[in-house]
Amino acid sequence: MDERIQVPAGVERTEIDGFVMASADAVWPLWTTALGLEQWWWPMFDDTRYETDPQEGGWYRFHTSTGGFGVQGRYLQLEPGRRIVQTWDWLGGGEELQADEQLVIVDFIETGDGTHVRVTQTGPIDELDDLREGWQDCLTRLEEHFDD
Repeated sequence: MDERIQVPAGVERTEIDGFVMASADAVWPLWTTALGLEQWWWPMFDDTRYETDPQEGGWYRFHTSTGGFGVQGRYLQLEPGRRIVQTWDWLGGGEELQADEQLVIVDFIETGDGTHVRVTQTGPIDELDDLREGWQDCLTRLEEHFDD
């Protein structure tokens, strides 16, 4: 495998941590498949479409007309059950790109009780609080998915 992609030093980023009561192998498909994502990502929008091609160089796209936004990007590195590195481009209601491409790294660290999930995302410093809040909401829904 090639060297792991890291966020370059000096690039603005945020890190958010979550914990799920499940193995990394159980959590993995919830991040990489349309069927998995629809169970927890944006359940408040019934019209969200999830499309994924989970392979290095593959793409993903999530979009909701009701919410008026979406996200798309490419998978740069995939280590099943361990790590996802992907680009991140926000989409607006007209599906045009809203900002410069960002980088998202999701690390899955299995412990004896479950899996620690760490999300790192790059972005402009004035957007980091919003990104952190959005990821915290997502991770809370993921945690709740396994509490049922």
